[in-house]
Amino acid sequence: LRSLPPADGVAYRVWPNLSSCVAGPHVAGIPLTDPLIGSQSFAVFSGTDRSGAGIGEDGEDRWQGMDVDALVFLMIGRIDKLGGLRDRLVGSGSGFGAEGGAEGGRRRWAGGTPCAVVRSAGRPEQTVWRSTLSSIVEDIREDLGEGCETVSPAIFVVGRTAELDLRPEGRSGT
Repeated sequence: LRSLPPADGVAYRVWPNLSSCVAGPHVAGIPLTDPLIGSQSFAVFSGTDRSGAGIGEDGEDRWQGMDVDALVFLMIGRIDKLGGLRDRLVGSGSGFGAEGGAEGGRRRWAGGTPCAVVRSAGRPEQTVWRSTLSSIVEDIREDLGEGCETVSPAIFVVGRTAELDLRPEGRSGT
């Protein structure tokens, strides 16, 4: 960690090797793991393909069948792509969900699974929407208005840790 002289009147610090997949949720108060709620693992994906999901060359979603407690999707921008990704997650029947039990060793990402979208992480205009998979898109549209088509730049966190707000200044959720 080193502090640098102000650039354009703004002081800043450099944290080498700190990925946005961890730093973005962290500055929003969202840990990616938490032993108190039993969340011990996470996986990170890009959300930039045409349908809004991390599809591999074989057409499979890379997160399908993964036994992790949280998913992090980077580069979530367009709200319609976020909706497409949400629909794929709820329809996947794989991963951990807030509803339903284990099915053949796998649990689904259910509509009631907590999630969060962190927009402009770490910047003064940072916005955090916490919701469930079934209502995150509608909650964002309600907040921004129907004419808004993007939340870029944004990170999408899916899993129980998305409910947490560990920021010291309060637990406002926004």
